[in-house]
Amino acid sequence: MNNDKAKNNKNHKEEPVKEEKKEESCCPQAHGKEKEDYSVLWEKYVRMCADFTNARKRWDREKDDLIKFSTSSLMRELLIVLDEAEQALKMVKEHGNIEEIIKGLEMTYNNFLNLLKKRGLMPIESVGRFFDPHLHEIIATKEVNDKIEKPIVLEEVQRGYMLEDKVLRPSKVIVGIEKQVAEDKEEKKEEKKQETKDNNSQKQE
Repeated sequence: MNNDKAKNNKNHKEEPVKEEKKEESCCPQAHGKEKEDYSVLWEKYVRMCADFTNARKRWDREKDDLIKFSTSSLMRELLIVLDEAEQALKMVKEHGNIEEIIKGLEMTYNNFLNLLKKRGLMPIESVGRFFDPHLHEIIATKEVNDKIEKPIVLEEVQRGYMLEDKVLRPSKVIVGIEKQVAEDKEEKKEEKKQETKDNNSQKQE
């Protein structure tokens, strides 16, 4: 009986050992598969990084080419104006006729302006219109005898331009102001000067 119990105990002890051996034998296979999967994923990652780097370089080249040649169509159109200016210079050298020179210059100017208008450039109409701080820059003022609601543009020193709906360059203008308004401004200046003098004299006392 004791021998049978001993045998049973030995069997019970041996079974867990066998299971542990099985588990140990499975572990190397699992680790090997994980390493294989990791290697495959790493290769994919490296390949994706390389593809992305190449794509980025290609995008940069395309962007540089786009910037470089974006004005090519405009330049082709400007060549027409350049040809006309060259022709006008030849006429000046050969003939020196003032009327022909003026005609040539006017034709070149009009063609050039029309070309820019096609590109969205529009001159700002200023003379005879009320002063608009968004469109005009005052460089001088003149007194006018007529009664006017607002300062009005009398002269255009330098033309301004709009590009689509934005001001590319404001017009430099001479603005007319009502004579009485100008006199009032001068009186206010004199009053301020007098006040400054009075304040200075009081401080000295």
